[in-house]
Amino acid sequence: MMNESGLFPATMWSMILAANSETEAALGLERLARAYWRPLYVFVRQRGALHEEATDQVQGFFEHLISGQILSEVKRGEVRFRSFLLRCFTNWLANQHRDANRQKRGGGMSVVSLEEIGKADEYVSLVDEVSPDLAYDRRWARALVDQVMRQLDEEHAEREHADFLIEVKQRVFAAEGLSPDWESLAEQHGMSHGAVRKAATDMRRRFGVLLRGEVRQVVATDAEVDDELRYLVSLLSNA
Repeated sequence: MMNESGLFPATMWSMILAANSETEAALGLERLARAYWRPLYVFVRQRGALHEEATDQVQGFFEHLISGQILSEVKRGEVRFRSFLLRCFTNWLANQHRDANRQKRGGGMSVVSLEEIGKADEYVSLVDEVSPDLAYDRRWARALVDQVMRQLDEEHAEREHADFLIEVKQRVFAAEGLSPDWESLAEQHGMSHGAVRKAATDMRRRFGVLLRGEVRQVVATDAEVDDELRYLVSLLSNA
C-alpha cells in the first residue's frame, strides 16, 4: 500500500465504501486487500491447512474479491478493513465445496504470484497456543510495519548520505535491549554526536507519521486511528 503515489489516498477504505460503482469499488478493494494476503495465509495455516491448501484458498478468495460480489457483504457501520476482510474470508471458506469450487494451484488467475506465496511457507511460524484470529491480527500488524520500513528505505535511497541513514535505521530499530552506539557512528561519518541523535529522532518521528498513514487507509475516520494504533502496538509487544 502506498501513501504518496496516488494509488491509495488517505481515505482509501472510506472511498471504497462510498464508491459510485461496483467496478470502481471492487478495483480499490482488490488493490487494498492484496497487501493483506500474508495475514490470510497465516490464518488458514493456523487453522490446520497445509501450505498448498492455504495457497489455493487465498487465491480463490482473491478471485472472489475481484468478482465484486463481496461488496454486498459490507455492513453499515463496519469501519475496520482488517476485521471486514477476515469476516469475508471466513464466510467464503465456509461456503466452499472442497473439490468443486476451490481454485486449483496453477490454474485460473493468480492475483498474488504463486512464487511470492511459496516463500510464505519458509517464514510462517505457527504457535499452537495462538488462535487463528490472533495469528491473523499479528501478521496484519507486522505487514503494516514492514510496509513502513520499505517506505523508509525508499525515501533514504533518494537522499544524500543514504549509507548513513541506513545505519541509523538499523540502530533505531535494532532488537529490543540493544543500545545504539551513536558515538562510533558519529566518528565513522565525521559527525557530531548531537547530529546523529537528531537523525535518529527524526527517523523515529517519520516512522510514526508513515505508520499512522498506513493505518488511516484502512479505517473510515480519523477518530479510529489512535485505537487501531494502540491495538497494533499491543499485538507487536505481546508477539
